[in-house]
Amino acid sequence: MKNIKGILLIVLTTAITFTLWFFAIPKTDIVPLDRVRHIVAGLALNGFFLNFLLASRNKFIEGWFNGLDKLYVYHKYIAITSLVLVLIHAAISDQLTTDQTIRISTVLGGLGLFLFIVLAAITLFDKRLKYEEWRISHRLMLIAYTVALFHVIVSSKYNLFNLSPLSIWVVTTSVVGYLSGLYVIFFYQNAQFTHKGKVTNVTRLSPTIVEWEITLDKPMDFVKGQFIFIKVFQKGMEKAPHPFSLSGGDGKKIYLTTKNSGDFTKQIYESLELDTRVSIDGPYGRMDFSKGKKNQVWVAGGIGITPFMAYLKNNQIDQSIEMFYSYQGEAGGVYKDFLEDYQKKNKQFKVNLIDTAVMKPLDLKDYPLKKNSSVFICGPVKMVENYAKIFRNKDKNVDLTFEAFKLR
Repeated sequence: MKNIKGILLIVLTTAITFTLWFFAIPKTDIVPLDRVRHIVAGLALNGFFLNFLLASRNKFIEGWFNGLDKLYVYHKYIAITSLVLVLIHAAISDQLTTDQTIRISTVLGGLGLFLFIVLAAITLFDKRLKYEEWRISHRLMLIAYTVALFHVIVSSKYNLFNLSPLSIWVVTTSVVGYLSGLYVIFFYQNAQFTHKGKVTNVTRLSPTIVEWEITLDKPMDFVKGQFIFIKVFQKGMEKAPHPFSLSGGDGKKIYLTTKNSGDFTKQIYESLELDTRVSIDGPYGRMDFSKGKKNQVWVAGGIGITPFMAYLKNNQIDQSIEMFYSYQGEAGGVYKDFLEDYQKKNKQFKVNLIDTAVMKPLDLKDYPLKKNSSVFICGPVKMVENYAKIFRNKDKNVDLTFEAFKLR
């Protein structure tokens, strides 16, 4: 498994948290249910520590999960699990409460729970929010985390101020989690957007798709098939960073191909001006076709064609490649002519074009996957998940790489 290190990070920190809380000795005798309550609270805090750590977009940790898109899948489900643990902790606390005296720790616990529920509901389920609004609500989680930490420290029946394995672990994970959250909110925008440049060409390839050329102040090393986060400094446009796959370039000049499918990409298509300054964080991603096996299968959906185009435009292939390119309508197949011409000139390359406006959706259930093949998939999340499942059913050990980037 390419993401085994990331899974081990989650499993080991969770196991350590459970073990230390389970064997810790409370300050006074407590009933077994109260011990369970503390263990659940400890696991919830560990989940929040992991989530803030993963949100920092550390490239070292990204490598452990074999890509930022996979990392964010774990990020999402750790958040959901942590919220469930908080609710269980609250329910057990309610069962154990006999003293009706109002204490600051109790008030903070209730406030933290309320914040977690509201913010989690917004970030996970409200699809009406604009991306920038979603980012703000997501980052307010640090306030809820602060309240939760204070609640645990003040109300714990275990002495977290004494030097013990439990206190060292709680302090260490809390500090790392909290610093990660502070970094994301206050320092990430300046610290990681180190590549600067300007827009030097804008080409509208179809009524919905635009290619923009960026000339960087200093060259950027990247592998054809990776993606970046970019901020566009043009009046009237969102200032939040957005992820896009690189569709080509030599490092000094890079190309992005984007589809008019949201507020920001609509602004790019309609209003992007030459000489607009940009800053970039990246590159990210693991779509390195040169490391694949001799026989390769490529599956691209819509604008997911961009990492494949970046490779084909800048490399002479020596692999045997069969590509499936699914798009909707003539306007969606902006690279159709390029791929057909490339196929004529390269006997090792075969392309299957699927226009879903006039053809049935691509079905790969009966595709005869050769042994020792590498499969690369990029496109909408549901499409990628569907085809990844199909190829894994054909061969559970298949060399599979995919990008289905979705922050929400």
